[in-house]
Amino acid sequence: MSDLKWGDALDHALKTRWRGKASEKTNRINAGHFTSFAGRAKPVSKINQQLMDVFVADLQLERELSNATINRCITAIATVINHCARREMCRPSPVFEKLDEGEIKMSWFTQDAVDRIAHAALDPYDRRDIHDVVLMAAYTGMRQGELLKLKARDIDLDASKPRIHVGGVPHLTTKAKNYRCIPIHPRIMEPLCKRLEHASPNVRVFDDLYDKDQLLRAFKKVRDYAGVEPYRFHDLRHSFGTWQCEAGTPMRTLMGIMGHKRIETTLRYAKHTDKAAEEAIARI
Repeated sequence: MSDLKWGDALDHALKTRWRGKASEKTNRINAGHFTSFAGRAKPVSKINQQLMDVFVADLQLERELSNATINRCITAIATVINHCARREMCRPSPVFEKLDEGEIKMSWFTQDAVDRIAHAALDPYDRRDIHDVVLMAAYTGMRQGELLKLKARDIDLDASKPRIHVGGVPHLTTKAKNYRCIPIHPRIMEPLCKRLEHASPNVRVFDDLYDKDQLLRAFKKVRDYAGVEPYRFHDLRHSFGTWQCEAGTPMRTLMGIMGHKRIETTLRYAKHTDKAAEEAIARI
């Protein structure tokens, strides 16, 4: 039995197990985290629990992934190895330890914390791109992938109803079920206007951010300097949902704005906050 390399094992699994399936993209991403960490030339026989411990620590500290996401990465790695083992290309995967996911705890920034991050992005880091994308994430609830793919043509700055079209524009949607329309908050109007001033329709709004890893590294550095809670970039989306819930936005409306497929997901934002409790008492 030859010493199979991780890159070859992953290629084989992508071609013969996941190709054409709904899970292909997700598994490619999850397994890709290990490729970035260990490299394609890593012998599969050397992938053991000790290596996985270092890999998990890297995902937690450098990429700030949740335990649930890390567990999906671990599962993807084991699936690749076992798929090849059943074809006698390598030995079966060890049973890797998983992290305790426990009860899902949602974290969010206050509006003051977001302002401090945005300010730190400009001073001392002079990162207008991070300043703008942080405010966009916090005041639209858009996912990082959606922000990085956003094009100038997706934004309508009409004075009466300025809005962002996510998933295409009404007459050119990618898939009807993925399309949603987000009103533009006054807080992000100025950054958007500056970015769109000379932009052609097909230009990415955040064309100065190359990829997710660059964004997350820069965000972490700026966030830590700002001295706010060490929450993730994705928690800016949670912040938007939480602020909307505290402001009394109906759950069905919030569901549509955030692009949730299930109302149960939106209801996670309906938390018993001090502000909500005080306002509820004041209404009787």
